[in-house]
Amino acid sequence: MTGEFNFFQHPALQPEDNPSPERELIRVIIFASRDAVRATIHESHVRGFRTIDTWSPLLPTPDPLKFMAISTHYRPTND
Repeated sequence: MTGEFNFFQHPALQPEDNPSPERELIRVIIFASRDAVRATIHESHVRGFRTIDTWSPLLPTPDPLKFMAISTHYRPTND
């Protein structure tokens, strides 16, 4: 990957198109080797923390040996 890498400008981390006061967006991010990211996603599913379908595909990072995945989840707000 060439050029400047800005983690917070990644499309998966952009603000919500239609934010709602009834729910809050939560994102969980894993950075690791390809195998470690996949294993952690599987473990999070087995433990009931996140389902497989909430995770993004593996995303590249500036380090060619490291990847990331982002889980997007919403929780109801209690306001």
